[in-house]
Amino acid sequence: MRLTLKTLSIIFDYPGEALRELAENADAFKSVLSGEDPKAADLIIDFLKSLDLSVVEEEYVSVFEMPPKCSIYAHTYLLKGKEDMVGQFLLEVKGHYKVKGLDVPVKREIPTYLPVMLEFLALIYDDDKSEARLFARRYLRPWVGKLSECLSRNKSRWAKPAKALELVVERLSKL
Repeated sequence: MRLTLKTLSIIFDYPGEALRELAENADAFKSVLSGEDPKAADLIIDFLKSLDLSVVEEEYVSVFEMPPKCSIYAHTYLLKGKEDMVGQFLLEVKGHYKVKGLDVPVKREIPTYLPVMLEFLALIYDDDKSEARLFARRYLRPWVGKLSECLSRNKSRWAKPAKALELVVERLSKL
C-alpha cells in the first residue's frame, strides 16, 4: 500500500520529473503496484500510459489550478460553508504530521493538499497502520469520492487515479 500511496502522491502533485519517470517506467511499476491493490494498479497504469508528457503541465493547470475545475485540497470539501474553521482544521491536520516528524513547509503547500496527505500516509503506513486508518477515515474518505466525481464529470484524465484513490482509501479505512 505504501508504494501505491506514494505513486498517487506523485500523480496528484504538480507534474515534474517524478511523474515523468513513473510514466516512462509504467510497465515496471505495474507488478509492484498490483501486489498492493490490483484494481488500483490497473487504473494508475492506464493513467500513466495515457499521459502526453508534452502537455501534462497544461492539463494539470487547467484542471487543478487556473481556476480549478476540481480542488485537491481537503478543506474545500470538508469545510464548505464553514470557511471560518479552515485555520483550525489546517492546524489539526498539520498536528498529525508533526507528531510523526513530517513538517510541511508553508512555502511548499498547505497541510490539506492531497499529495502531502498521501505522502504522509505512505510514510506512516508500515509503522502505524492504526494511525493510517484513522487519518484516512477522518481526512480522506469523506471527500475523495467527490473529487473523483468532479474529475469524471470534467472528463479529466485524473479521473482514473482518483478512482484508484477511492479504492485505496476505502481499503485503508478498513484496516
